Amino acid sequence: MKKDVVCLILSYPPLNSENNGTRRDWIRDVLRITQKAREALYRQKKVNVPELSSEMDKLLSRQIHDIKVHVPSDILVNMCNGLSPGYQAPPEAMLDRCIDDFMIRQILQYIQIPEIQRIVISEVNDKNFLVRLKNLSPIRRMFCRVIRVDVRFCPTVKDIEDRIIEQLGFSNSDRGEAEQLLRSQNFLILLDDFHPWIENLHHLGNGWWNSNNTQKIVLASFQFYPGVPMDLEIRRNHHLLSWELFFRNVGEVLHSSTIQKLAVHVLRQCSGHLRATVLMARALKGVKNVRIWQHALRVIGFQPTLLHVQDRIMINALIFILGHLGSAAIECVKYCAFYLEMEGTDKVDLLERWMKEDLIGTLGKGEQIVQHLVDAHLLESFANGESVQMQNEIRKELVKFYKVEMNPTLLVELDGRGLTEAPENEAWEEANEMSLMNNKFSKLPHNPNCPKLRVLFLQGNHRLRVISSSFFQCMPILQILHLSETRIKFLPPSFFKLVQLRKFFLRSCELFMELPTEIGELCHLEVLDLEGTEIINLPAAVGKLTNLTRLKLSFCAQTSHCRKDNHSNTIIPQNVISNLLQLKQLSIDVNPEDERWNAALKYIVKEVCCLKRLLFLKLHLPEVLLLNDLWDVASSLYLSCMRFRFIVGRHQKRIISRLSHESAIRFEEQETCLKYLNGEGIPTGIKVVLQHATALFLDRHLTVTSLSEFGIENMKNLKFCVLSECDEIQTILEADNDRNGVFPSLAYLELHYMKNLRSIWKGQSSQMPSLSNLKVLALHTCPKLDKIFTFSLLIELNSLEELVVEDCPEINSIVTQEVLAEGVGPPQEWYLPKLKKLSLHYLPKLASISGGLAIAPELEWLSFYDCPNLKILHLEEVSTCKLKVITGEADWWNELKWYESELFQPPNLDDIFVPIERYTDLRTQLVEINDQLQAQKQKAEPSHQSDVLVPSIEFEAGTSSKQKQVAA
Repeated sequence: MKKDVVCLILSYPPLNSENNGTRRDWIRDVLRITQKAREALYRQKKVNVPELSSEMDKLLSRQIHDIKVHVPSDILVNMCNGLSPGYQAPPEAMLDRCIDDFMIRQILQYIQIPEIQRIVISEVNDKNFLVRLKNLSPIRRMFCRVIRVDVRFCPTVKDIEDRIIEQLGFSNSDRGEAEQLLRSQNFLILLDDFHPWIENLHHLGNGWWNSNNTQKIVLASFQFYPGVPMDLEIRRNHHLLSWELFFRNVGEVLHSSTIQKLAVHVLRQCSGHLRATVLMARALKGVKNVRIWQHALRVIGFQPTLLHVQDRIMINALIFILGHLGSAAIECVKYCAFYLEMEGTDKVDLLERWMKEDLIGTLGKGEQIVQHLVDAHLLESFANGESVQMQNEIRKELVKFYKVEMNPTLLVELDGRGLTEAPENEAWEEANEMSLMNNKFSKLPHNPNCPKLRVLFLQGNHRLRVISSSFFQCMPILQILHLSETRIKFLPPSFFKLVQLRKFFLRSCELFMELPTEIGELCHLEVLDLEGTEIINLPAAVGKLTNLTRLKLSFCAQTSHCRKDNHSNTIIPQNVISNLLQLKQLSIDVNPEDERWNAALKYIVKEVCCLKRLLFLKLHLPEVLLLNDLWDVASSLYLSCMRFRFIVGRHQKRIISRLSHESAIRFEEQETCLKYLNGEGIPTGIKVVLQHATALFLDRHLTVTSLSEFGIENMKNLKFCVLSECDEIQTILEADNDRNGVFPSLAYLELHYMKNLRSIWKGQSSQMPSLSNLKVLALHTCPKLDKIFTFSLLIELNSLEELVVEDCPEINSIVTQEVLAEGVGPPQEWYLPKLKKLSLHYLPKLASISGGLAIAPELEWLSFYDCPNLKILHLEEVSTCKLKVITGEADWWNELKWYESELFQPPNLDDIFVPIERYTDLRTQLVEINDQLQAQKQKAEPSHQSDVLVPSIEFEAGTSSKQKQVAA
């Protein structure tokens, strides 16, 4: 029942246009489980029913998460429990036709999926429904033979088959000839008014199927009969979903019969689009004026020729809503569409930004507008109403609408086209926004006349080195300028004439070294982003930019050449930071060897403590004691209300970084990060920061023997943790019946070059779940580690999705037989139930993956390299039902044997094996294989019956065809 409800809702826009390839994969997996359950029901095979149920629940929960964005939980629960919608539908013929349209749309979507062969439609109230389906042009194009048969008087499967054969024009004596004809054709058989008590209904047409053809059977019934053994069941009453959404959002006004009729017409024009249905209902809530309802019907039904149907519906709904907002509210909506952060923002911050843009006069007026937009479903509130966000679907449609609304000559979009020459001067004259990023410009016009230009995007033009001195001369109202990722070395004199400039981005311009003092003339500047540049020092004039809310700086070390050029010996002058009282984000990157930074830190820290509005702070603090200065009694900073990136400790340069580029990026993406370098002991300041940190990188700590020494109670919020070259650490976690659980939030744990590490977990299980959210565990170069999973650890890792073990020479099995000896309760059927990716490299003693213990039923990726003693694999420890790729050396694979038991037979996995070349970088090869796998997934678009939803992976490298030997 639940999977049929999910399939039904996924047929509605906008869900039916999102991630079609992924959805088809999901449907294939659901049908596979359904087929296994059916085999169990009819005792064809022995299967593990609890395991199937658990697997189905996981699959359904993935889609339900997306559905809940559009459908309230209570409606979803009622539908899954077999209940009809709570609001009674009006007796309108138009609504009946509307519901039938939704049913036909679902049938046409799912009938194209090869694995769906039998569909049952229940609660049909139109005797001609199958006739209408039969005559549809998509059906006629898909099937060369469409047969409709009335089976109300057919008590057995044989009687139904006889009627079908009779309809084909054959007699019972010619049954074999008729079946041969069906096997050779694409057919659709429509069975009208069937009765579910017919035994062995799942055997209907068993002799007719041919996987090379498109062949379907659709059964229709006027009643609802649960438990009919079909691939998909469609209940008509469940297609009242959009009516229920409309009813509960529009309110009591639908009790009027006149408005009720108009509402049905509006609903049909929405075509079941879940978002548009709610938007229109919210806009019409409490409206009793019939003329407004008629106007709504005209607007939602307008059909511009250039838009796709779904785009047209959303655009029309938004046009109707905007037409009933005041001018101030419309401008606020437009601002949110273009500038509101994807993850949302604090409501007070948004109101302040509206006021700075002169969109509202008072905070009270802004509060009213926010509430109005939330009521209209244009904004959503969260965090107890303290924050707001705009759904991405609404944002995209609004941006499209506003760009269509603008005169095309005012918006010049030439981004990402590989252009080598910028537009001519004429293109600049009327434009108020120019998007020229990611091209190949080496020069720009000398002096374009841009009296209306407000926004200029030039980032990503890597060949752009010089901008003419007068380029910005005629841009009097420019407000946003993006020059990031260019090769410019200096700013032209005309840049400092941009007195209206509010946001200036110069990120990742590595040749840019000097910020002129004239920057202080840009008094309206709110954002100055120089992250990734190589400026030598910050001019004191920056202290005049008192409207700055975001300041990001990157400094290079002062060299002898810079000193000869009379550059200041001060990296940031005193009283610059303390003048910028509006700052909400401050980020300072420095070269750790720059002595000027160490000299200036004392007063910089004090000035930072004066910034009462600060929400984000990034600093390098060579001394731990400086942390204490940030939180002393005179400070205005509150860790619990901030995002931060702190690097604490003396930095030592080294030739090779132990942390991979991917891991470094992941670390930087975390909300609150602490990198602690070359530390000794457990300073109080570090403990205080840890209480609020979500990411920790502990690099070359000199004395600590266990991560637990930092205090388990201080790391409850930790989600990401990397340890590198901590030579004294012998175990990561020491748990001793901790009542609150250990690391309840940790999702990622990575270890590098831990030369004395002997265990991950030491002690008994805690009373509360520990490591319950850990998804990735990566172990690199731990020469003394001989055991990964104790029983206490293994039973906690129910969320682990990826395990990497590399260069750990003492490991002979990731799970040893000692695990079972340690167990004190009944063994689980599967351990590591969510593990999808397992990589085992450079493990000379590895002889078994898990010693025969059943692990990883969801495994998709299995990678081996330089594991010479791994000669036999147990099927109990390598689940192959979802396995998509195995990598390893070709000669190792050819010699590998499978252990055969009475319960498991060795499969042939040659089709998914990809050989690893010995003299090519392993990491590079694995990345290429993974990319190829993802590309294969994206290409999996079935076009006929013989297609599969996820094709077997055919890698360019080729595969071995040798059958695996079986070890008795």
